[in-house]
Amino acid sequence: MTDRIARARGLVEQALQEVEAELAAPRCGLCPAQLDTCRDTLRGYVALLQSGDLPPRKDRSERLCRLVIDGWPFDTPLAGTVLAAERAFRTA
Repeated sequence: MTDRIARARGLVEQALQEVEAELAAPRCGLCPAQLDTCRDTLRGYVALLQSGDLPPRKDRSERLCRLVIDGWPFDTPLAGTVLAAERAFRTA
């Protein structure tokens, strides 16, 4: 496993834990459906990183980036974590 993949996996797992914590005990006032989408997408990223069967970088989506930018308040701490995880996944 390369350093990029290991780093991405750590960031994605951290973001997944924080999203699941927000779903279990809401404190940021985020839409549960959007959090479900985040959780499912992050789980998919973890699976791809674990398997090592990553799609080419140009084919990795920015779905979470768009969801966070368009739908979440700018000062939500979870936003930075999710964006960093997706960025790390895209460059792994």
